[in-house]
Amino acid sequence: MIQAFVLIEAEPGRVEDLVHELAGMRLRQSVVKQIHAVTGRSNLIALVESPDLAALGD
Repeated sequence: MIQAFVLIEAEPGRVEDLVHELAGMRLRQSVVKQIHAVTGRSNLIALVESPDLAALGD
């Protein structure tokens, strides 16, 4: 199993909605384990878990 942090740029008015929409989302073989709002260039950071690096790239 591999984990990665993904930085997400979002429209400021959508950040709170995206936190709820992305939490627990499944993307093929990957799963969004955690999602947090942050300040700076990116608005969100997601912890994504995948079975391997190839699946993470999908």
